[in-house]
Formats: sequence, C-alpha cells, structure tokens
Amino acid sequence: MNDNSDVAMKAFSQNASSDNLVDRDAHNDLYEKKGDSVFVGKPEDYIRFFEKAELSPFYISGRTKGYVRGLATRSMLEDLRDRAPETVTVVDAGCGTGRLSIYLACKGFNVVAVDISEVAVELTAAFAERLGVADRVRGAATSLADIPVADASVDCIIGHASLHHFIKYSGIPEEFRRVLRPGGACYFADSFGENKLYHLFHNKKLMSELGDVSLTRHMVRDYFAGFSTDMTPTDWFVMFDKLLTSYLPERLHGLVRSISRVAFALDRRVPAKSSIALKLSGSKVTKPEHSG
Repeated sequence: MNDNSDVAMKAFSQNASSDNLVDRDAHNDLYEKKGDSVFVGKPEDYIRFFEKAELSPFYISGRTKGYVRGLATRSMLEDLRDRAPETVTVVDAGCGTGRLSIYLACKGFNVVAVDISEVAVELTAAFAERLGVADRVRGAATSLADIPVADASVDCIIGHASLHHFIKYSGIPEEFRRVLRPGGACYFADSFGENKLYHLFHNKKLMSELGDVSLTRHMVRDYFAGFSTDMTPTDWFVMFDKLLTSYLPERLHGLVRSISRVAFALDRRVPAKSSIALKLSGSKVTKPEHSG
C-alpha cells in the first residue's frame, strides 16, 4: 500500500480508549471462539467463494444477510468502476476475521482492516498472509474514532454488520470525514430495527454482550448529520430466513431456501423508495457521502 503521508501506519495499532475496553474484551472472546478462516485456495478462488457464500441472496447459497451485504459491496464497486484497484484505499470498518478485507484485497484494492479486537486483526493478518495478499492489507486494532491514516487518504469506507455497533460512539463520523477524500463515501449493510417483528430474530444475549444497537432511520440520519446520507431498504419477506433457520433443524434448511426464493421474488416487488418500505424493511444499505 502506498503511503504518501507523514502518518506512520502501524500494522497493529492498539490505542483504544477506556470506553472501548469492555467491547474489546467481548469481541476478543467472540473471535477466539470463531477462530481462523478455514478457506484454502488462490485469490481468484476466494473471490468466487466469497461472492457465492457472503454476497448472494440466501435462497442461492448465501447467508441470511447475503443480499444486503452484496448490495452494499456492489454499490461501492460500481462507484469505483473507473478506478484502477491498486490506486484505491478502502477502510473495512469492523473487519472481524477479515472475510471482506481479504475479498477486496484479492480484487486488487488496498485495505485498512480496522477492528476493536486484537484477535480479529491478527486473524485477518494471518488470512491475508495465507492467500498471498498481505502487501495489500494493513490491520489496525483500534477504535474507528482513531483510524491510523492521513487526512483525505481514503476513497471508501465499508462495513458489513458494523454500523449497529459503532453508532453508539461519538467522534466516528468526524473521523470518517477526516480520512475520506472529498467525494468519498461509506457503504454499510446492517439489520434495521424499525420493524418490530425483526426484533424476534435477534440474539438478545449476544447483542447485550457486544453492545449492539437496534438501528432506526432517525438515529442514522442524526449520526451522519455532516454527510449526505442515502438509505436503501431491503429484506422485507426474507427477514424470516433467520427465524426459520434458527428454529428448524438443519436438515430442513433446503426447504427454507426454497421458501426464501419465493420471499425474495416478493421483495423485488416492494417500492423501495417509499418511507413505509424503509420502516418495514429488515435490512438496509446506508451510504453517507462526504461532499467535501
């Protein structure tokens, strides 16, 4: 990764504030239980695997949040279509075990993988090394309010299921404005809390342990008040994928995917730009843009 600034980027920055210490411990415990990625193969193999397993609708083969994550990722890639990947720097906000970071690195982007958990960042670094893309991934075990990069040096910020965690902290939108180049944007794929039915699907114990927040549109707009923010709702009928997979035995998950195919088709008929659609959606893509 090219660094033309006087800011020294550290591979493992550990400058979390005291406000984050409980979160850091909880996330360290979480990622120690998850362990390292088991994927073995070449970068091009991982791109195909990730797009199928992580960015596809559930009825095809993805996770229950595959469509919204794919939507956010494709939106970013489309906005970058005229840029050579090696000239682009992306911050993965809440990188976890590095699945998204490594995908972007395999596609040629320079990635700053940020997570409050040292364990998560270590797993990401090991994953990048194993796939041969370590030269394109920098890890930072730190708060998103303290990203170790120069001013206006980042093209995009992306996060899968991270906004609902960090939205409770002040200073992060200001940090995003600092690091983003004018015209840069953020792309966040998250569950959405305005539809009360969706609360039935949450793991309340894990949410409490990790300090996760149930998002609303007013909360999001207030948080990103200094940005031009667009929210794209999705996952109305397919929000039940998670409920069904949680309560039905695994041998019936094939049936759930068949049901999800019908639900996904119904989702495509919902007028996504209406305020009612946003209120009733199970997930959304939030895109705050830094107008400069």
